[in-house]
Formats: sequence, structure tokens, C-alpha cells
Amino acid sequence: MARRLLLLINSLEGGGAEKVFVSLAGHLAATKGWKLCIATLDDAPAAYLPPPDIEQIRLNCRGSFLRSIFQVRSLINQWRPDVVLSFLTRANCAVVLARRRSKFRCVISERIHTTSHLGQNARGRVIQAMVRRLYPRADAVIAVSGGVAAELKRNYGVPSGRITSIPNPVFADALRARGHQNPAIELPKGFFVAIGRLVSNKGFDVLLRAFAEHANKTRALVILGEGPERGNLTAIVEALGLTTRVLMPGYVENPQAIVARADAYVSASRSEGFPNALVEAMSLDRAVISTDCHSGPAEILADSATGMVRGTQRAPWGLLVPVDDIASLTTAMDLMDDGALRRRYEALSRERMQNYASDVFVRYEEVLNQ
Repeated sequence: MARRLLLLINSLEGGGAEKVFVSLAGHLAATKGWKLCIATLDDAPAAYLPPPDIEQIRLNCRGSFLRSIFQVRSLINQWRPDVVLSFLTRANCAVVLARRRSKFRCVISERIHTTSHLGQNARGRVIQAMVRRLYPRADAVIAVSGGVAAELKRNYGVPSGRITSIPNPVFADALRARGHQNPAIELPKGFFVAIGRLVSNKGFDVLLRAFAEHANKTRALVILGEGPERGNLTAIVEALGLTTRVLMPGYVENPQAIVARADAYVSASRSEGFPNALVEAMSLDRAVISTDCHSGPAEILADSATGMVRGTQRAPWGLLVPVDDIASLTTAMDLMDDGALRRRYEALSRERMQNYASDVFVRYEEVLNQ
């Protein structure tokens, strides 16, 4: 008899965690032995669609932690899963709390560097306190990077024996196929590209200010993504006189067709869990520039811990700069004008991506089956 597996996430709106979640669901659906159900906490439009033969349930928690707790508890009482796998903090906390009245294997997956992502405002501190109290109660915790795993042990009391670090999968062949397709927008002759939700955490304000100082005034910058910071970023573009050199077309269905034609990929993030867009750019043989933020970029580009970079560092697989360091980010952009350096990092990107296989979902199965 197939075991009942409930997959739970906040929503399927655009984002790296959501993309991996749907891919994992597709993999598990093709694997015998599971009866699957996908549940989302919020009734929001989906950017990624799971296979149609998987049962899907949309709750209506509207972003509320309290509603999430009660509705997840009710769902689990009705669906009676043998195993629950959740993604993202709100879903994770709700599932752990639901265990008080139901018996199931509880596996949670942390996709962010919790402390830096949530910040130190009142709400962030409350959520961090919940994580500290609840995460150690899970049967297993899957961290998306070594940095995330280390932080969960150090700051949130999760026992080492319950944590497994599993990076996001990279489907290089599919990415390259999409990269060969025609882009959805007209592109400038030479440009840098950046991808992410338009939120403060992605550091696009710093990216714009660094780009304004970039020596090559013929190069453009394309920022792909949508979010609440659009108005603020548009104002910065206008104030810096960059309206003819910065394109912000919003969400595009096939970003790889744009990334594949860029001079380099640039990330100015203030924190990451695992930088999907950066890894995908490297899979498309792009040279990359990234901040040395918590957590992921330094692991990928330098095999090192976060926070070691001073100034602009020529790391083994890309350029690293400190977080919020405008001058160092500008210097890194200027270095990409050196064609030989850029081509060397393009080759190194492809070499590095051989370490990021697409079969990591097998490791998820191992954790679920323990």
C-alpha cells in the first residue's frame, strides 16, 4: 500500500523554493510507493504548476501564521499523511505544531538564512523565537546549503544528527535548451543581468548605484523580476540618470533566453539560502559577480564560509564582493570589461556546475524514507 505524503508550502508564486518544490513533486509522482497531495497555505496565483494528476489543495491562510496553524492542523487530521514535507518558515512552523495531535514523520526544509532574512524588527524576532522553539522538534531538517545548516545548529538549536544539507538541483540540459530560445524582449547589445523579486533583501538599490559608477557607459543592465520595491527602484533609476540603460521588464517566462546573452550575471543580495538564479546563470556558462552574503554564494564560488571577503575578490569560480559595498561591486563590474577574464570565468562556471547534479531528489527520498 502506498504511503501518504503531504507536500506543503506557503504558495506557488514565483521563487526559487517554489520552483524546486514543484520539480520535487514531479519526481516523487513518478516514483512508486507514494500517494501525493500538494497543499498551499495561501490561495495565490501559481507561477509553477505541478503535474495535474497530483491532488492539490489550496488553503486560505492569507499570510497569517495563526490561520496557517489551525488550517494545517485541520488538513492533516482530514488527510492523515504518513509523512509531511514542508518548505519555508511559516509552513514549517505550522507542520511542527500540528504534530501535537497527529502522528506522522515531520520533515521540514529551510530555504533561507533565517537570521539575516528575517531581520531584527519586532516581527522578525518573534518568528526567530518560533523557529528556535519548533525546528528542533522536527524529525528531520533539510537545509538548502551548508551555511543554512550551520546557522540552524548554531543559533536555533537543531541537533546535528537531524540536519541534512541538500543543494537545489540543476537541470543543465533543460536550462541550455531554454537559453537557445528567442528572448521575450528586445535586448541591448551588451548588458549585465540580475534576477530576483524586487524586494530590499535582493539589494537592487545597491546594484543600481554601483552600475551608475561602472566605467563602461555603453553597457546596459537588465533586472528581471517583480515586487513591492519597483516604485523605489524606478525612482533610483531616474535619479541616477539611468533610464536609457536600465531595463526592468518584470517577470518573464523564460529568463534563461536573456541570461544566456548577457555579458555577466550580477547578484547584490543581502542574504540568500541557495542562489538559484546564480547557479542557473553559471549553467549557461555566464561569468558571475555576487555579494558574499549569508549563505550560498561563497560556498559555490569559493568553497569557503560566508563573510571572508574584503574588497573585490577573484574567487576560483567568480567575483565576490562584500554586502552593500558599492565601490567593490563597481570594481567587479569594471573587471568584466576584460574579455580574457570574462571568458575564463565563463569556462570556470561550466566546470563548477559539474558538481551540482540534477539527481539530488534521490537524497530527499532517503530523508523521507528514514
